[in-house]
Amino acid sequence: MPKISVVIITYNEEKNIGRCLESVKGIADDIVVVDSYSTDNTEKICREFGAKFIQHPFVGHIEQKNWAISHARYPHILSLDADEILSERLKESILYVKDHWEYDGYYFNRLTNYCGKWIRHSSWYPSRKLRLWDSRKGKWGGRNPHDKFILDRNTSKKFLRGNLLHYSYYSIYEHIQQINKFSDIVATSLYKEGRRASRVNIIVNPLWRLFRDYFIKLGFLDGFYGLVISVNSSHETFLKYSKLRRITREKTRSDTNRICFFNSLPTWGGGEKWHLDISTRLRANGYEVFVITSRNSELYQRLHNTPIRRYQVNVSNLSFLNPFTVGSIARILNREKTKTLIVNLSSDLKAAGLAAKIAGVQNVIYRRGSAIPIRNTALNRFIYRNLVSEIIANSEETKRTILLNNPNLIDKNKIRVVYNGIDLDEYRQIRSKLIYRRSDGEIILGNAGRLTEEKGHVYLLELARILKSKKIRFKLLIAGTGKLRNRLEKLAKSYSVEKEVKFLGFIKDIRSFNQSIDIFLLTSLWEGFGYVMVEAMAQEKPVIAFDIRSSAEIVDDGRTGFLVEMGNVEELAEKVSYLTDNEDLRIELGKKGRERVEKYFTISEALKKIEGILEDLP
Repeated sequence: MPKISVVIITYNEEKNIGRCLESVKGIADDIVVVDSYSTDNTEKICREFGAKFIQHPFVGHIEQKNWAISHARYPHILSLDADEILSERLKESILYVKDHWEYDGYYFNRLTNYCGKWIRHSSWYPSRKLRLWDSRKGKWGGRNPHDKFILDRNTSKKFLRGNLLHYSYYSIYEHIQQINKFSDIVATSLYKEGRRASRVNIIVNPLWRLFRDYFIKLGFLDGFYGLVISVNSSHETFLKYSKLRRITREKTRSDTNRICFFNSLPTWGGGEKWHLDISTRLRANGYEVFVITSRNSELYQRLHNTPIRRYQVNVSNLSFLNPFTVGSIARILNREKTKTLIVNLSSDLKAAGLAAKIAGVQNVIYRRGSAIPIRNTALNRFIYRNLVSEIIANSEETKRTILLNNPNLIDKNKIRVVYNGIDLDEYRQIRSKLIYRRSDGEIILGNAGRLTEEKGHVYLLELARILKSKKIRFKLLIAGTGKLRNRLEKLAKSYSVEKEVKFLGFIKDIRSFNQSIDIFLLTSLWEGFGYVMVEAMAQEKPVIAFDIRSSAEIVDDGRTGFLVEMGNVEELAEKVSYLTDNEDLRIELGKKGRERVEKYFTISEALKKIEGILEDLP
């Protein structure tokens, strides 16, 4: 029989919360109340009922509710609003479910009390709500403030008898105030999704809402309050679209801060993930963002389910010499009224940087992700002195190598270090599945990255040969694609380790990969920022890496993992053997690694620095 955590979010709910908590007696095995710093007696009442009371800043209904369920003791959740209670019939249904849990989620009707009258028609009833579910099978989504819990695909749900009783508004005035507040939130959310409102929406949609609710859905049977609710719902629709149109027009008139992210690499890597993470989060924070990628690139595909506009342009290293390609990019930048261009590749910088100059783009930011010295050529001197406004380096080592061949290439004060960031909330909310199941006594080693020379995979195969000669039972999982795959597979066979080494190809869900391993290895000969190490540390995996300068910025040697001399496979094998025999140490290093990620390598910290750079631009 599963235990149930009741989860509620509150703000100044002293008139409702006691009634809500009273109704879950006998059902709740755990009560979590997440409060947005109430100034009334909400906290006192919650503590009297024995609830776990946590205060957390409110940024949105969806965000608050997802954060709240992460603090529940049990995965089976009953989610209520403070102004809701369980009817006796619904209590019976839920108690039965506790003894016979068969589905992933359960939904039921919500019956609303408006100014003292139960409303049984219009769009307010039956209003079915999914409020009882296994939190491992979905998450809160929808559109603020009208959130809804979304179950994963191939999950099951069932309808329960009984009503969720909702004590909504105690006066018409209170309802009107809430309509004004909620229509602001909805209009802003719609704008961020890329939605726009026409005059037809403003005129027709409210009239249709009134006709539907009052006549088709029989709102007139609720008497006077049925009319009030139908008219107010129509008014809310009118305000929503009117405010959306106003926001759109104001943004169009004053929008001089559009940002273009340009990344033409067709494959997936740390730079592409950075573009996805930062562009989508800036968009969510109100920035006007669009992205230019190559045709059918992995980045283009992953942006598909976001509101960000996408363009496709193929770019090669010599595309800056092609007037048609440069002109095509310039037309996009001009049409979008671009103020800031952010590029990730040197080939993109040449072509898109020149196009930005033609289009009158004010700022060009080059994000440098490789710790390779920039060649001191006449072309590079022209580009960095005439096209580039700022450089974002992904590590101190990357920053150092930018000016290694020419200290005067660009003003060093224009080079900012911003580490790549991990979304730890996403790691907590998204479940991962093992992609490899160990045999008894096996130690699982892992590496992820493109199969190219600089990643040093040959050293991993040499390591496998040494470990096998020492009779250590292991599997080495290598995730990634690249031009060296066939050569590496042949080398593994020549070393007689083809059974111990598994080439997995491209792994989209790196969390599943890291969940399947015991130790993460990185044998790169150079890295701007070893993002894959941070991902492994986020899942409490110890890391052993070659001691290149950028790795030392991530791995705290001896505390979160080990750094070994570059190319020294014997030392690498020694550290692997040492951790193989010390499970407690692996666990300790993993936990310290997670702490280091939380301190230095979060996406929120990276986003804050990026926004600071954008605010400093002219």
